[in-house]
Amino acid sequence: MVLGPDSLAPYLSAEQSKSIKPVNSFTQEVLDYYLVGDHVTGIKIPFGNPQKFRLRNGECTILAGINSAGKSLYAGQIMLGAIEQGYKCLSVSLEMSPRSQIARLWRQASLSMQPTIDFGLGFNAWARDKLYFFDKQGTVDLKTLMAVIRYAVDQYDIEFILVDSLMTIGGIANDDYTGQKRVVCEIADACRDIDCHIMLVAHARKSMSIRDKIDRFSIRGAGELADRVDNVILMGRYYDDEEDAPDAWVAISKARHWDMAECEMNLNLHAASLNLLTEGQLPTKISMDNNDPDE
Repeated sequence: MVLGPDSLAPYLSAEQSKSIKPVNSFTQEVLDYYLVGDHVTGIKIPFGNPQKFRLRNGECTILAGINSAGKSLYAGQIMLGAIEQGYKCLSVSLEMSPRSQIARLWRQASLSMQPTIDFGLGFNAWARDKLYFFDKQGTVDLKTLMAVIRYAVDQYDIEFILVDSLMTIGGIANDDYTGQKRVVCEIADACRDIDCHIMLVAHARKSMSIRDKIDRFSIRGAGELADRVDNVILMGRYYDDEEDAPDAWVAISKARHWDMAECEMNLNLHAASLNLLTEGQLPTKISMDNNDPDE
């Protein structure tokens, strides 16, 4: 049987038929990958080797951990770093108001428990065209969420979007695994369609003890969630009273498009700024300069 345009026509819409392309249609993209360095572009995260892992446009990441693991703190650090690198960000946090988020970002950016008013006003002026918030708490339905994401990318050139969290997307019950899978599939597809990076915060299932370490199979909900996204980052806390013991850990558990990027790192909390740091790392105040994303 020979499959050609005529035999496939009854089964393909006009849009779908345009998706079948010859190999030479992708030559420039592959040249850019090897010669321009597209394989090491994207948002550098606070920890790890930026030559081995970044958050690239067109990809989707799940950030998972149990309650109080430090997910929101870490997400804030990632957004600050993204802005500093020249990326425009949108926070869709249905669990924290913009006021609470910004107050914590002031603290993380200034390294001070009590940032000065001058610093805060300077921060807001610096970030005014780089950081945006969806001003709603509670829940949002999937259709509205996707409309908000597409509008932000189209109208404000947003490249990094934080969705906190999966459980706040309305109409999806804890045991509705089919619904959860549909949400993650739509979000992952949107990343590719509109060329942005979406980080989706998810919760881990409760284990026998809060001291138990999780893996990507611990993500609450459908088992396919981790399979559908490009990257999985896990977080957890240590509950050790020893003076020099680390406070938390972060793991790149899955990195589909990166070679050997999976790793785990211990973290310490810098109490004044609420920044998480690797051993020996010093907190760094945000530089309020406009930088190029590819520098």
